[in-house]
Amino acid sequence: MIQIYNPENTEYEQNGNMTLFPEEATIHVILNGEWTATIEYPIDPEGRWRYIVDNAVIKMPSFNGEQLFRVINKEKKDSGVSADLMPVFFDAKEDCFLLDIRPTDKNGQDALDLMTAPNHKYQAKSDIKTLSTAYYQMKNLIEAINGSDENSFVNRWGGEILYDNYNVTIDERVGGDYGVEVLYGKNIVKDGFSETVDMKDVVTRIVPKSYNGYMIEGENPWVDSPLIRKYPTVRYGVMTFEDVKMRVDAGEDDEENGTIICDTQEQLEEALKKKCREQFELDVDRPKVTIEADMELLQNTELYEDVKELEKVSLGDTVHCKHSKLGILSDARVIELEWDAVRNKLTSVTLGEFQYNFLDDVSSVMSRVDQAIRSDGTLIGQQVQGIINGVKAQLKAQSTIAKKQPVRAILFEDLDSESPTYGAMCLGTLGFEIASERTADGRDWKWTTFGTGQGFYADFIVAGTMLADRIKGGTLILGGKDNGDGTAKVLDANGNVVLALTNQGIVVDHASNGGVLISNGSIFIRNTKGETVGIMHYQDNGMSIQSYGGQYASILITNEGKISINAVGEVSLSCGSLKVGGKSTKTGRAVYSDGTYLDIQNGHVVGGNTKEGSF
Repeated sequence: MIQIYNPENTEYEQNGNMTLFPEEATIHVILNGEWTATIEYPIDPEGRWRYIVDNAVIKMPSFNGEQLFRVINKEKKDSGVSADLMPVFFDAKEDCFLLDIRPTDKNGQDALDLMTAPNHKYQAKSDIKTLSTAYYQMKNLIEAINGSDENSFVNRWGGEILYDNYNVTIDERVGGDYGVEVLYGKNIVKDGFSETVDMKDVVTRIVPKSYNGYMIEGENPWVDSPLIRKYPTVRYGVMTFEDVKMRVDAGEDDEENGTIICDTQEQLEEALKKKCREQFELDVDRPKVTIEADMELLQNTELYEDVKELEKVSLGDTVHCKHSKLGILSDARVIELEWDAVRNKLTSVTLGEFQYNFLDDVSSVMSRVDQAIRSDGTLIGQQVQGIINGVKAQLKAQSTIAKKQPVRAILFEDLDSESPTYGAMCLGTLGFEIASERTADGRDWKWTTFGTGQGFYADFIVAGTMLADRIKGGTLILGGKDNGDGTAKVLDANGNVVLALTNQGIVVDHASNGGVLISNGSIFIRNTKGETVGIMHYQDNGMSIQSYGGQYASILITNEGKISINAVGEVSLSCGSLKVGGKSTKTGRAVYSDGTYLDIQNGHVVGGNTKEGSF
């Protein structure tokens, strides 16, 4: 049902002011691009067309459920009314203004919470764990999310956008892989269907090189794709993997940052072969396919049998495109679609390779080598997501097996969102996967935790005792909001704490609560009661050492090498020459090791039991 609400009526949970029966109502969306809709309404005798006015809101079915669209432009003709519509979330261009919002070192959800704070009518969700920073001054919410500015959310955090009335979801990716497969390459020309196959970057034989040009030795210094015989010719490609090095070329932090360090030629060759296999897993040996299908025009044709499963897809879904002659499967995403709101069905779909708006990569795949860990130790989210997607795809294959042999894979799920056991778990011989929420389109579970024979993958891991010989990654976060003390401890052989990372700073050798605390650029000395008895910290002109107790004393060591002592009580030094007192200093006493002393005031000896000594 399609309903319209007068501009002043915001009770969208109730029935609208009028039910509409348009001749046409079409919704057109592009992944991370524009979302628009149009409506064509006849001049009907009931006068329903009169309700289509500027700023009215129309509720109609879409590919992602009932959606609200604002009338932004209308035109009346003798035959009827035409109107252009936008999702109501785009109202934020006018009434969600970011005067000065600065998400700093925030993940996707925390950043969006700050960005939508000026108007709580707009809500946003994100599963992006990447930490980033952006400044939004004098901008509306829409341009802050997906504008051309380098500070826009998709430029800083990445992600793919799905609008849902006054809510927006910006996840690492939208849509899913539901096993839809289409056939192409029959050389049959049909109205409503077109295909473009891009073979220019296909590589079936990689000649790998490491940092500094080391290669696989022998007559065949290459690695072949499993698909090499599918093509009429071998397609060579030279790839340089800068993150594979011989030890002689390695830098100090290379290994910590994920670079593979090799000590022998054999190790180097094995590392290069593994890198090549990873490239084939990333589909460098498959063509890029773009398919445009008009489902209505194809419906009564022979070709419709090869593409009819496309009617099940939604924005962002992965579709497996199989070449009828080569027998090669290439994956493509639903990057654009058109929805008929009158008939409530998909009418056209475009499959292709989605390009992230925040990427500006014009280099050829022949010279591009992707790493999961940057040189500064932070993670490249898309590469890590690729690892997780690979595990997810492997586990998803279990469901196909499960249909034939149910004992090999079992799915447990509770679809009642109000239930305390809401969630899903899949068990099989390849591993398990766990989910606690549905995807943005509501058609599948958002699997975030996986376990296989090769490892364990999860967005969050809560553990008691965990054994590991090496942990690689980006940033280790201790403490913070809702994370308690967040303490990491290093123990000696007797179980005593010799080093601790706490939410106060770094504590060294505090087995009895004593030791050193390093925090905010200062070093705090503690006694066995845990009390601070001294502090060392920087000054503008040097370094100071302060002692806390019944008496207060401090020593300033300046950048010029001078030592200044301020004390209440005695100062005892073993040295040759000492200056005591000064222009505004009170009387001081210099005591020798034999007990003799001199009283000094304003640089002059004024008393004492000895006349010796030099000041």
